[in-house]
Amino acid sequence: MYGPRADLVDFLATNATMILQSNFAKRNVSNVENTPPSVLPKSLVSRLSHRRRVRHGNLNKYVAEQAARRSRKQPPKQLKFNMTALPIPNIEMSDAAPVASSSNTVPVSLPKELARPAFKEVTREALLACSSTFTEVPAAYIRDAFEPFGPDALKSLASVRPEPVSPDRIPSEVQVRLECSSDESPLNPTHMLAIHGPPLPSNVPVSKRKVTLYPVHAHFLAIHCARLPPFLPFEDTLVNPGTPFKIPVRTICLPSPSTYARLSTYLYTMKTEALLSSLMPLPPPPGLLTPPIPVDGSYAVPLSSEEHRKLVKTYAYRVASTYTTQVILQHATLVHGLWQNICVLGIFDDGLWEVIDIAWQVLLAAIAVGTGSSIDIVLGEEELI
Repeated sequence: MYGPRADLVDFLATNATMILQSNFAKRNVSNVENTPPSVLPKSLVSRLSHRRRVRHGNLNKYVAEQAARRSRKQPPKQLKFNMTALPIPNIEMSDAAPVASSSNTVPVSLPKELARPAFKEVTREALLACSSTFTEVPAAYIRDAFEPFGPDALKSLASVRPEPVSPDRIPSEVQVRLECSSDESPLNPTHMLAIHGPPLPSNVPVSKRKVTLYPVHAHFLAIHCARLPPFLPFEDTLVNPGTPFKIPVRTICLPSPSTYARLSTYLYTMKTEALLSSLMPLPPPPGLLTPPIPVDGSYAVPLSSEEHRKLVKTYAYRVASTYTTQVILQHATLVHGLWQNICVLGIFDDGLWEVIDIAWQVLLAAIAVGTGSSIDIVLGEEELI
């Protein structure tokens, strides 16, 4: 497991000593230039402290937004659109199931907003399964402390080459190797996830089930996924690139397996702009999302509500004028699938939910424009964001 280079509780109290050891800090002595420093840079300490107040403060933005939505007297509205052609096949959105029609249009019903489940923090048991040093450390602080190491950890996953497995006989462990040069100091994955969708009909053989393997560092799932049961005890070993080694396999059933890669990338990088771009048919304009907190601690003033509404409206018209409603609906299905996975895993990151809300709002507005409906049924006086 990952352990501290010094006492983790002391680090969290002093914002000084690095918390990650094992693959994050154990390096070949000849590779000193790639070894993380024993003390965090002041700029990073400042950034972590500020982000902790913004993202994980006592007045958590997620909880506040959830309370506001639940205070409304009426449940979220269902918006009905008449599509001029059949929607895409195999749509994963039960809310958008088309109703039989003898005409050339097919009515499709979509929720005006995607509901947020009740907030739940990750369990101490899940954290301790990854490191015994997390006994008294707040989960929010652990997430902030891990964030700077996410991009390097994600980069290491790209070099993992697993052996293929049969969908009807998933092994308990799998042999992998890291295909990278010895001076790259990869961060070895701790587990291999075997991701598959909901159970197939009884008349379909299990061999037809699609199972996709994703290497992962258990810590990045454990600190974010409140509804994911704890990982079983595991041994984290350091191996040289090119040397085969075995890691345990964990099978996970998700409503939308195809969107897991996007979600995993976000949990490692925490880049809201990149996630939003991957969900939309056109590059989003600047200003749609809350400005990130720069390393130097400066603050960018976000758009006013009216300015943001105009930006959303302009962007929605651009999308509607460039793509058919069927293509836009396909992207809405993508967002809906990601939302399903987030709910099942229990992820409550403010930035992630902001992406979901804005992507859904823009796509619904674009569908409204493309089907000849009023955009005001989506962008009314009551803002979703």
